[in-house]
Amino acid sequence: MTARPRTWLITLLALAVPGVALAQTGTVAGRVTDSTRGQPLAGAQVKVSDASGRQVGSAVTERDGGYSVSVPAGRYEVLISLIPFAPKSFSGVSVTAGGTATVDAALVPSTLQLSDLVVTSVSRVPEKITEAPADITVIPAVRVQERPALTVADHLKEVPGVVISQGGLVQANVVSRGFNNIFSGSLLTLIDNRYASVPSLRVNVPAFLPATNEDIERVEFVLGPGAALYGPNVSQGVLHIITKSPIDYPGTTLAIEGGLRSRTPGIADGVDDGSKGLARFSFRHATRFSPKVGFKVSGEYLGGNDWHYADLGDTLSPPRTSNGNKIKCTSTPFGCRDFDIQKWNGEARLDYKPNDDTEWINSVGRSHAGSLIELTGIGAGQVRDWRYTHVQSRFRHKEFFAQGFVNASNAGDTYLLRDGNPIVDESRLWSFQAQHGFQLGSRETIVYGADYIYTDARTGGTINGSNEDDDNIKELGGYVHSVTNLSEKLDVVAALRVDKNSRLESAVFSPRLAFVLKPSEEHNLRLTYNRAFSTPSNNNLFLDIQAGSIPLGPNLGYTIRALGVPKGGFHFRLNGGCAGGTGNGLCMRSPFAPQLGLVPAQAAGLWSAAVAAVLPTVQQLNPQLAALLQATPAPSAAVVGTQLRTLNPTSGTFIDIDASQVADIETLKPSIANSFEFGYKFSKSRKASFSFSGYYERRENFVGPLIVETPTVFLDRASTIAYLTQVFGQFLPAQQAQAAAGQVGTAMAGISGGTAAAGTTGVPLATVVPNDGRPLTDRSDIFLTYRNFGTVDVFGADFAFDYFFNDRFSVAATASVVNKDFFTAEEVEGPTDIALNASKTRGSAALRYNDAAAGWGAEGRVRYVKGFPVNSGVYVSPQNPDGSFVPTDSYAVVDLLGTWRPPIGVRNMLLSLSVNNLFNKGYATFVGVPTLGRLIMSKVSYTF
Repeated sequence: MTARPRTWLITLLALAVPGVALAQTGTVAGRVTDSTRGQPLAGAQVKVSDASGRQVGSAVTERDGGYSVSVPAGRYEVLISLIPFAPKSFSGVSVTAGGTATVDAALVPSTLQLSDLVVTSVSRVPEKITEAPADITVIPAVRVQERPALTVADHLKEVPGVVISQGGLVQANVVSRGFNNIFSGSLLTLIDNRYASVPSLRVNVPAFLPATNEDIERVEFVLGPGAALYGPNVSQGVLHIITKSPIDYPGTTLAIEGGLRSRTPGIADGVDDGSKGLARFSFRHATRFSPKVGFKVSGEYLGGNDWHYADLGDTLSPPRTSNGNKIKCTSTPFGCRDFDIQKWNGEARLDYKPNDDTEWINSVGRSHAGSLIELTGIGAGQVRDWRYTHVQSRFRHKEFFAQGFVNASNAGDTYLLRDGNPIVDESRLWSFQAQHGFQLGSRETIVYGADYIYTDARTGGTINGSNEDDDNIKELGGYVHSVTNLSEKLDVVAALRVDKNSRLESAVFSPRLAFVLKPSEEHNLRLTYNRAFSTPSNNNLFLDIQAGSIPLGPNLGYTIRALGVPKGGFHFRLNGGCAGGTGNGLCMRSPFAPQLGLVPAQAAGLWSAAVAAVLPTVQQLNPQLAALLQATPAPSAAVVGTQLRTLNPTSGTFIDIDASQVADIETLKPSIANSFEFGYKFSKSRKASFSFSGYYERRENFVGPLIVETPTVFLDRASTIAYLTQVFGQFLPAQQAQAAAGQVGTAMAGISGGTAAAGTTGVPLATVVPNDGRPLTDRSDIFLTYRNFGTVDVFGADFAFDYFFNDRFSVAATASVVNKDFFTAEEVEGPTDIALNASKTRGSAALRYNDAAAGWGAEGRVRYVKGFPVNSGVYVSPQNPDGSFVPTDSYAVVDLLGTWRPPIGVRNMLLSLSVNNLFNKGYATFVGVPTLGRLIMSKVSYTF
């Protein structure tokens, strides 16, 4: 009997406690609208914080603009934000137990709110852009959605420090601060924290990125090294594309874009048949099943016809009928450029956020390039049904983050246009990353983590050739990153990372140190040091692919081959080399006499081959002279000398070099970049912003682009003519003998810079090859390969400026300068000159108009790029007689953009019109790319 009252008491307490707890909480609720139109705003972020700044609750506004947040009774600050509107803060919001505090907000449109933007790409944790210890540019969703764009590269053309070499409508290489290449992966490109480069090839292909414009929340571009946190190959910045969460951004968006490109400037009739149209269709649909679960799917299709280009190196040129008309590429199995572009991509994603501290996100996506042309270091590739797939899972709980993903490539029926050889790439990249952070006292924040990358190259013997069975790479790295608040205005940022590559003997360390001074909310000064590194890529180490050929006759000629550098490197004078060979023991192999094998590099020993090569031509011109030439005895090496020339694979010309320029290639080492940077950022919300970054960078052991490393052996012209003059003089009058010797001698020996078309190439008799007995060099192939160069010093500066005259008119300008765009062999401690492959001076200026109430917006922009020399793989600028490179043409173009959001009825509709290169000024951004003309694009999108 005594137990029963206790039971009732316990029951009453149990029932009472929830009621008490419920009575101690209240609600913050309200509605968010657009101040100019009174329309509800969905997707706005609502954050409720207590007096200490700790967030106690959050919500996202529904389709009607409404929201509700349950919080304990007390006084709070409510922050409501939505790009592109200026955020609004409400202080002293009192919430009573069981009551509701109503906080309605009418957000004012703003295109400049730099101080409020939060970024993640600098320190791998959220931080205000004005407090980030690096130069970072953020392109918000509103800018991305307003500009018709075929790839994300179109949004980066006015970002300071960015270098873009555009190879067509959807082809572009994007790097920061130079050291560009035609086939570049030096810029770390991420999509939602996942590597976006093609596996094993380590190249960024914008056409393969699955993110659509309608699904992009923002684009972050970080200039300068970032290896201390991101690991290897982040010596030139980070491009991070962040897509929208289906929980935060529910709804459906449809977009249709149509365009018209001009006829390719400077192209003759029959090569480009005139202006061509293009079309893009995209969509995004996101469903929020509950405040905790959301799903989205997005995709796009693009079809069009690219600007045309006739590459002299493409031996598989489009055939023609007897009346000169082109035969369509589909009528031949391979062998001509197909300028049609067809691509589609799609992505699906599921988000689960049980609370504000936890999220689990899973995504899968695929890009399919049915037809396009992509340029590589060994020539253009005709892409046919290339598929790029990713699967990603990422998890976050408070300061812990982990993710795993796999990127898979399948090159389909892709082939090289220079020889028709297929490209097989079924490579995979597997990665797992984990990161955690914590507070150490009140002034110290620690972040630490680890990364694992496994590159599984699968090229079917095409790209990696003889290295196919031994070409995988494992990379493991770890880092620790700290931020110390010395005071309210001064932070010290420090980081240290160590990485081990399975193909390198030693681990590599990457330290980072930065001082960030914040005198006020509007100002930020920083002084940073970064040591970044790039490991040799799979191509650098294992490449083995034919890159072209030089035919000399039936079953006779040279193969041009691109090779990676094996362990041990290549050596041209190992153990003394070939005794008697020019240049202190150089060796050669000749297609004219393959049975000789490796012999001393002396052209006179192949005199008979040179005679046989020119004899048919001489016979047609002068049978008597042909008989004399055929009877001429072979001279000794002491009488007729040897001239070495290196091939320019773009123009097909040969340039004289000295034998001393033939240097051994050692085992590749990581490239190291030591960078010092001073930066200043100023931001006054909705009024002005200014940023400046001055940097000095010393690069050590940097891996250069593919360059021809095996010279070709020719007869020396002067001594050949002198010898023939002596021989012919025995049978012909002196003046006649001298003229005949000059004509025949030039045909045999050639001249520097000679071309086949001009008849001055001469007879390439042999190839100087390494003598260390490697299977890769047991042929007379002319090969391109990589090497570590010495030390190069670069310094430059980047500027960006925005100013708002009022709510409607604003101006913006950017500029970037670097001290040099070309480095001589002496400067880089190598056998050849190196080009930055980027401009020393570039910039942009824009005038913008925005009438938020009427929904109108407009922008006029001028872009300028100074010309520069190019030396990247088979794409090399023409050379002057002294060997210097002729720079590309400088250019300045005008772009226009107009937008309109109907103010009533169809507020969620956006109409855009852009005109790139308004005056149709033909310009080329690199060697080997088409001349670009005017591009007009229109866009209609609707969100519901």
